[in-house]
Amino acid sequence: MNRKRILAIAVTVCMLTGLTGCAGSAAAPGAPAEETSAEETSAEATPAEATPAEEAPAETTPAEEAPAEATPAKGITAVLAEYPEAISDMSPEEFAESDVHWQWWDGYRAKLEASEELQDGMDGFYAEILPQLLAAGDQENRVCSPLNIYIALAMLAEVTDGESRRQVLDALQVKDLEELRERTSALWEANYVDIPSLKTILADSLWLRDNTAYNEETLQTLAERYYASAFHGPMGSEEMNRALREWTDENTGGLLKDFTKDLELSPETVMALVSTIYYKAAWYDTFNEKVTKKETFHGAAGDTTVDMMHIGDTMTVYFGEHFTAVSKGLLDSGSMFFFLPDEGTDAAALAADPEVLRLIRGEWNGKEDVYMVNLSVPRFRVQAKTDLIGTLEHLGIRDILDSSTADFSPLTDDVEELFLSSAQHTAMVETDENGVTGAAYTILMLAEGAALEEPEPYDFILDRPFFFAVTSRDESILFGGIVQNIEH
Repeated sequence: MNRKRILAIAVTVCMLTGLTGCAGSAAAPGAPAEETSAEETSAEATPAEATPAEEAPAETTPAEEAPAEATPAKGITAVLAEYPEAISDMSPEEFAESDVHWQWWDGYRAKLEASEELQDGMDGFYAEILPQLLAAGDQENRVCSPLNIYIALAMLAEVTDGESRRQVLDALQVKDLEELRERTSALWEANYVDIPSLKTILADSLWLRDNTAYNEETLQTLAERYYASAFHGPMGSEEMNRALREWTDENTGGLLKDFTKDLELSPETVMALVSTIYYKAAWYDTFNEKVTKKETFHGAAGDTTVDMMHIGDTMTVYFGEHFTAVSKGLLDSGSMFFFLPDEGTDAAALAADPEVLRLIRGEWNGKEDVYMVNLSVPRFRVQAKTDLIGTLEHLGIRDILDSSTADFSPLTDDVEELFLSSAQHTAMVETDENGVTGAAYTILMLAEGAALEEPEPYDFILDRPFFFAVTSRDESILFGGIVQNIEH
């Protein structure tokens, strides 16, 4: 079967900066790989098997093209994490029909079960973060990656202590650091997949100032539990900035270059935490490009002509109090959900609708029925940039915003009065007949000093603002977004 692709990217960058750091030598974490210079690494920042750009789909758009090989930066040393080995010696079709596929499933099933046992604790986080990032009440498109943000905040918890850590843990819905580590590890194991039919590639890195001494135990924890590679160099230098952009591009298949080109580390940066996710999954059933037609999308800002894709399939239709929804399954992965709000309901309001979250999270107990659905989905590209400071405050993360209350003692004793000075999240999702491409990153800057009867037909036409979500096999929410308008 010819299967289309869903591709999605998210990047989280946590930057810790300072004004008056004391001189000292940077202690490299004992990552599972040896220390090298940047001249020796570049594209080796992730293993060849796990590099998303390596295996582009047969049909690509410019955004899906693999990035050019990075030029190494001088003056930077690195300790590189090792990632699980990929299965990459066969096509998705060959893999699906092979014994290797079922052998992989035998081992993967246990990882899913472990993660599913801990998923109840994620509901509170999703219920808080989705409305904060998506339900703005305006006419703008919005998109985010909740799972990516969760992992980034989990890393942030590792470098805090006291009430600062307590607030981060509360936001992540865990009682202590050990519970957070157990949950984050389960999420990693269930969501890191690198097989021919599915790519969910997670990667993390630490960017460290070369004249600051760090707590080696903390860096070791980040290396071992979060697969975090560590890079040491002169903050604020073009070499360090270029290395950061190249590492991020390499681990997101080059899909975020419009945004990563502006990434830089100021001379005051004490530490940057970078977290990425690359996602590519195959549809069970494809959209036929021959039946794509020019049709009208009734956007929040006015009507536009769009390329509307069509497919007919037997699907369950879910009827909420304020929406109708369907989902399309993904091979060896989760689903993509489409939520069409009822007339008079703002699409953005669905991000805060408890029924929406229950459906996405596999806890639906509302009305549903099976139909032969004539599904119409527009090609679309949405992108948005959001200031996260207000969101973090809403989540109860406040102490780290003030140097007089922030506690980053697990990170370093070399720098005083650190605080989170900036938090930004940027994301992009695009759909066409070949699937979905998506990208996102979050920047957190730390500064110092401050089978039934034949069903009846049902037309599900996404020709006006709607909400969407992409989930993984363990029902983690990889991406969520609001499409208010579509422009060409």
